[in-house]
Amino acid sequence: MIFIGFSHCPDVCPTTLTEMARAQAIWQASGSENKPKLLFVSVDPERDTPAKIAEYAAYFHKDTLTATAAEPQLTEFTRAIGLVYMKVPQGESYTMDHSSTLVVLNPKAEFAGIIRPPLKPETIARDLLALAKAMP
Repeated sequence: MIFIGFSHCPDVCPTTLTEMARAQAIWQASGSENKPKLLFVSVDPERDTPAKIAEYAAYFHKDTLTATAAEPQLTEFTRAIGLVYMKVPQGESYTMDHSSTLVVLNPKAEFAGIIRPPLKPETIARDLLALAKAMP
């Protein structure tokens, strides 16, 4: 699964990563060899270095993978998976508006679906474990 966001996000990112940590705990406890993975992609490469975004995501769950990229690759990537973001000035600083949808890819990195809030971690965990088992 892919989720986009940024470490300075005041609401959507910490909420989503907290809920997904519950699903990740279920995956971890499942004993399955083929567990789903969560990739958190920062859309704020100005402030989110690879080390910073990795530390931020690990706070929620140690198994969360992280990435970011420079422009225009970041925009190309997010658009290719149907997600959007935009830098929004806020006084002398800025925030980032971004999609709250999670994108599900199969093991071949092909689009397999989306998950929209409100998130139900137990249902997400169960469904993605079943998908991972069906597509080893």
